[in-house]
Amino acid sequence: MTSQWLRTAGRVFPRGSLLSPAAWAFRHRLIVFFALASSLGVSAFAVLQGAPFLQALIAGALPAALAITAWTPAFGRRLSSSLGAASLMVLAAMVVNISGTVEAQLLFFIMVPVVALYEDWAPVATASVLVLNHRSVLSIIAPDRLYDRPEAVAEPLNWSLVHSGLFLAICLTSILHWKIHEHAKTEENILLDRLTSQALHDPLTGLANRTLLHDKLCQAIAAAAAEDTKSLLVFCIDIDGFKPVNDSYGHAAGDRLLAELGRRLQSCIRTGDTAARTGGDEFILLLPDSGTDIAAPMAQRIMDAIAAPVPAAGTALNVTASVGIAIGSGFEDPEELLERADKAMYSAKHTGRERYVIYGAAITASDQGGMSVHPEHARAWAHYTRALRAQISAAKTSGTLPHQTRGPETARRILDSLLAAIDLLPQGSQPAALALPQGRALEEFIFHHDLVQNWADELVTQNILTLRRPETANEFWIKLRQTITTQTQIDSGPRNRPFAANLPLS
Repeated sequence: MTSQWLRTAGRVFPRGSLLSPAAWAFRHRLIVFFALASSLGVSAFAVLQGAPFLQALIAGALPAALAITAWTPAFGRRLSSSLGAASLMVLAAMVVNISGTVEAQLLFFIMVPVVALYEDWAPVATASVLVLNHRSVLSIIAPDRLYDRPEAVAEPLNWSLVHSGLFLAICLTSILHWKIHEHAKTEENILLDRLTSQALHDPLTGLANRTLLHDKLCQAIAAAAAEDTKSLLVFCIDIDGFKPVNDSYGHAAGDRLLAELGRRLQSCIRTGDTAARTGGDEFILLLPDSGTDIAAPMAQRIMDAIAAPVPAAGTALNVTASVGIAIGSGFEDPEELLERADKAMYSAKHTGRERYVIYGAAITASDQGGMSVHPEHARAWAHYTRALRAQISAAKTSGTLPHQTRGPETARRILDSLLAAIDLLPQGSQPAALALPQGRALEEFIFHHDLVQNWADELVTQNILTLRRPETANEFWIKLRQTITTQTQIDSGPRNRPFAANLPLS
């Protein structure tokens, strides 16, 4: 019971330990400097009141000695602050003793808020004792007879008790004010921490957002550059089959799925690693100070964690992950590393999904999911397609084309995947294997994009666009189209502008 009461009392009284050492030292020295300056003022005041010069020096020397002793916290913060409080209260008591005026007694109470600034019970207790016994203390160090003052007359009130009561009342008021200020400051810090966290974290999963990921990536690159033995790994993870979940079970189920997958990814990494959500169903893992030997095992661990069923919407949702890995040495740009991981992830999608690809590693296209291409022709088509995207976007901005000309999301994703796969082709004119996505989505993309390119050619003839498709780019497209479907199926499809206007290029 006693220990509980002491703990409760400890929470009520302020504690100097709440301040950092630097903040406490700065404030403490300001108070001590004030005490030293006031000591000179007390000596001058004593001389003006007719005190002998030697006694005036002694009157200022005692609080000055206390202040000098308290200047450095060599004896600990509590003792130093107590000495500082004592010097202030002795100064106030001496002014009262020298002048004998009622106004001078207010100095006791002027010093109270300054003493309370120490935020510790020890200086407050020291000051309280000096207020209660200041007459007996000063009778030893500064007797009245040395100031040529008349004999003290009997006073109807015990001023020591009055002073002590008022002093303690003001101390309690100061402590209450300090507690209110402390509570308000704590609430403000909690609010600032919450706002900072919201600015740097994804609200759905609680993982880092792009801003925090960029900061962590910059730090990891700098650390890797400082020590040549260190490397870092960036994993780009895209969820396969997430859109059908949203379409079939609703966005609430999709959000629950993403939150659970974010938790699983967080459990896959170490303390000091970073897990971030950078898009709807895209995640990034940053592993600083990691060897390349853990890239493959880590990717497999990620895919296993994602593949486990997730209970939601009254059923077990099953999705997989395509993982791209970039290895950094400390001399790359942050965006360059992210782009490498992204390209590797798209390559993983091309080769069948639910697999991983390390950027820079050789990628062999399977018989079913790839085709042999001329790398320069493929790159010419990719360059033309990206330039066409930019020109269409500029035409929308200028009002030449309507903003609603936007293609299906699936077609846009297939196009981005194809462009990323072309970027991974080796240099040179030797035929190379281009990995292709599998499934009906690729056939739909070929049909849709063929209409888009014909529509773009028509806009060129109308002088709305100026970019013409190079012959080498056209050769790549014809071969790709023939690989996916027959020439008859493509040629017989409708080519009206309203359908082709749903561009996947913007």
